[in-house]
Amino acid sequence: MLVMKQVRFDYDRKPLFEAVAFEIAAGERAVLFGLNGSGKTTLFRLVTGELTPQAGTIECHGEIGLVRQTIESEDMSLLEWVMRSDPERYALFEDVSSGDETRVMRSYERALALDVYNLEQEAKRALTRLGLDGQLDRNINDLSGGEKTRAQLSTLTMKRVDLVLLDEPTNHLDIESIDWLTQWLKQFNGTVLVISHDRQLMDDVATVILELSDGLVTRYPGNYTAYKRQTEEERVRDERAHARYESRKIELLEMIAQYKGWHLKAKATASVRSPGAQKGAANLAVKMKAREQKLRQLEDNRPRKPKEEKTISARFAADELEAKTWLTCEHMTFGYGEPFYDPFSFSIQKGDRISIIGPNGSGKTTLLNVLIGERAPLSGVIQRHPRLKIGYFSQTLERLPETGTLLEALLAHSDIEETEARTLLAHFLFRRDEVHLPIVEASMGEKCRIAFLILYFSDAHLLALDEPTNYLDVATREQIEAALSVYPGGLLLISHDRYFHRLTSRTIELGEHIVIRENDECDGPVDVEQMVRTMDELTKHDLKFFDEAGNLLPFDETSGMNRIE
Repeated sequence: MLVMKQVRFDYDRKPLFEAVAFEIAAGERAVLFGLNGSGKTTLFRLVTGELTPQAGTIECHGEIGLVRQTIESEDMSLLEWVMRSDPERYALFEDVSSGDETRVMRSYERALALDVYNLEQEAKRALTRLGLDGQLDRNINDLSGGEKTRAQLSTLTMKRVDLVLLDEPTNHLDIESIDWLTQWLKQFNGTVLVISHDRQLMDDVATVILELSDGLVTRYPGNYTAYKRQTEEERVRDERAHARYESRKIELLEMIAQYKGWHLKAKATASVRSPGAQKGAANLAVKMKAREQKLRQLEDNRPRKPKEEKTISARFAADELEAKTWLTCEHMTFGYGEPFYDPFSFSIQKGDRISIIGPNGSGKTTLLNVLIGERAPLSGVIQRHPRLKIGYFSQTLERLPETGTLLEALLAHSDIEETEARTLLAHFLFRRDEVHLPIVEASMGEKCRIAFLILYFSDAHLLALDEPTNYLDVATREQIEAALSVYPGGLLLISHDRYFHRLTSRTIELGEHIVIRENDECDGPVDVEQMVRTMDELTKHDLKFFDEAGNLLPFDETSGMNRIE
């Protein structure tokens, strides 16, 4: 269905890809993912034909349907926007609907042949199938993210599409819309290629994972969980093979040095009148050359070095607050002018981890802002412990300074020296001159990482996080998730990344009413200190060598030093 062969693409006169090659078979649901900046969207644009490769070929069989992250459109109704998705038929529709006799007669026969008179009804049926029949007259630019995604999918149902390309389709979708999209993708009987950082979507939908890293695409059958298992097995194999390579290399170098010393000594003491001594020196030279040949062969077949992923290093700290109850709400309402819901009461206890979920527009961010004191409730009482410190991550990143550099932003929100600030920025993937990047020029992913770093210094008892994973790649999400799992304080979380909700033990669900419930499944925080102690204990033992299947070798190859011929 889609085949990419040895594709090279240059960006700013430098190769972004040099030999990308992969294929997706008919009926497969493939997810393309990788670190931010690895070139996923560029690869997508090569598939759609928006960009042309410098070398290689791209073969795509069948009709392509495209769902973008955002819709940029002139003001028009949703119905008109969907009809315009078929440009040829829409141009004829305008002619035959114009009332201008000349235009009508000019386009009449072609319009009949293409069934243009049914275009409007087809668009209405497509929108109805996707639950948008009540939105036909709304301006396309006023729709929510989920509605815009459905609108794009509706255009695909109006024609036969063999391959659907989706670029980060779950960005800004609520959980209900993501569930709907998941079911749509699973029921679609064509081929799917998705760019996504949504691990749950990858688990639910993918039949193959395509990882883009260092300009190459590696194919892994199965979903995200299967990918993690396979890459971990790869890492273990690579580490073992590389350890054997390093050990054997050291052994050969030492043997070569020893033979060389013996040879030079024997050569210096050998006499012309002593053929035996000369022969011994020659034998040592032969053995030295043989070891040099083995070293060359070892280098020629050197195993690949285990990948060192660029991941942030984060561990949040929290001051101690021994009070049992941190926050209470009594008969509280919130909203704008009119309350969104009936009055409700609840409390946040020490160390509580709470998810706030609900459809887009249900008031999740408003509730969060009321709880942390950014907005006042419409009625009722909120009491916070006087010593309670709250760290806030806003999805709009409104608390980031608008001017200055990344380094200056960090120094302004902490009392650390510049050397320590640079070290911390390096842990968050800002290295060397990147620390002087003006905030106004930073990407959203870079701004998110800086916002987290500033949060690191808040020493908050309670972290309030509003969509912390938008614009972050999978590796960074997993590092943030790991850091939050060992954070000793409380957590208020709004996130469309369903993996993150495993960190919480209670949920406030906003819908027709407010429902507060205990989570059935919560993995609980990871005991990092115990993990470190275990690793220290394991590394105390002597190094052992294993074959590719993980079997212990019958002897330590380094003992060969004692068996010099």
